[in-house]
Amino acid sequence: MRPIVSILLAPIIALAMSASAISAAPPVYPGATLSTKPEMVAASSSPHAKAYVTVDGLAKVIAWYKSALPGADEMNDPNDKTTDVFMIAGGKSGTVVVVQAYEGKTWIVIGPGYGS
Repeated sequence: MRPIVSILLAPIIALAMSASAISAAPPVYPGATLSTKPEMVAASSSPHAKAYVTVDGLAKVIAWYKSALPGADEMNDPNDKTTDVFMIAGGKSGTVVVVQAYEGKTWIVIGPGYGS
């Protein structure tokens, strides 16, 4: 079922490419650590994206990003309760923040729109 989620999210993530890149990178969730992204996490994200992981719950991390990124467009699939996407416009390409629960952890993937 996860590949279906990736297929559904691909257009959302690709949409950020048409938006313009912000002048500064979005903030990293407090306490999240840089890590190697599992293949099934944000599978359609840019290869230039950075992945962070935290043991904090998905709802807590999403709430933090809603507060930290007030101008971002939030996209989610009502059939997928494990993933939320924030798109930030600016500059030459959009920046995407994917927040996803996977195997008991919450992953945050930050990077340019897919294909950038």
